[in-house]
Amino acid sequence: MLLSACSKDNDGGPDGGNNGYPSAVKGTIYYDWATEGILKVSLPEGVGSAFIPDDSKLNNFDVSRDGKYKLTVVNEQTLGDYPIRFTLSDISNGSIVEEFIYRSPALSAYSKGYLSYDNSHILVLSNDQEDGITILKRNGEFVGRIHDINGEELGFNDQRLWLPGNALLIVHNNYIIRLDPPYTSGKLLKEMTYEDWGDLAVNPAGNQLAVRIANHVYTMDMDGSNLKQVTTSNFKESVPEFSPDGKYLLVGTEYRQTGPFGWMWSLKIIPNDGKEYNVDPIAPNSPDVIPVFVKGKNKIETAGGQMIWR
Repeated sequence: MLLSACSKDNDGGPDGGNNGYPSAVKGTIYYDWATEGILKVSLPEGVGSAFIPDDSKLNNFDVSRDGKYKLTVVNEQTLGDYPIRFTLSDISNGSIVEEFIYRSPALSAYSKGYLSYDNSHILVLSNDQEDGITILKRNGEFVGRIHDINGEELGFNDQRLWLPGNALLIVHNNYIIRLDPPYTSGKLLKEMTYEDWGDLAVNPAGNQLAVRIANHVYTMDMDGSNLKQVTTSNFKESVPEFSPDGKYLLVGTEYRQTGPFGWMWSLKIIPNDGKEYNVDPIAPNSPDVIPVFVKGKNKIETAGGQMIWR
């Protein structure tokens, strides 16, 4: 039985009794919350635990799509030096698989890394436009770097995502572009003609996108067709993430600003079936909306940083 209505102070799990989730909802959700570090909740059991302790030097983390490996990117900056340590480890036993030091062209202390679908490469991004997009083998060996599209530098906030086959999806201005290896040319997938949009996500199969347009989440096919609004409320939804099998969407509901650079949101899951779901924090929700609860707790989970579902 699924919860059909909830509020910020609801005191039950997804089925009203903290007894787990529907058996079809699987995988592990990883999310950053305040000073608690990176947390995780395993589905369908609903068991929550710590994943990475709070660390101000952690630039970001990633988990391989098969759930076997953890990538951490740590700023080890010292006076006059800007080393970034990339560590790929086996989640099952903690053993280090690969480890290397990276120094960005612009000497950015805030480089971040993301694993390719097949775990063979790492996409490196930084907070300096000079760095562009760097592609490394997972042992740190340099593969290539992309600075611009048609002579125009990539924007600071432009998204860059992996696709199957080590292809890249790049947001540049209002364009969504696909680049296949060796990344010397791209294909325009869609021009977005909206004033406010972003937070793009790709499904595991690489044939569907989720995106925030204004205050709500939409899905569309990879070529930009079949655009459908899938969330609604009196608030804002953002940061969508596909489930490992692509059948569900994790969305950040009641998305709100907490400071000059801070945001937070509540976690809810909806079926990825093209239907529109009300995920309001106060009004009754649509049937089949699943609030993310950790077993033993009585409040919906919140996040305020990186969030992924593997």
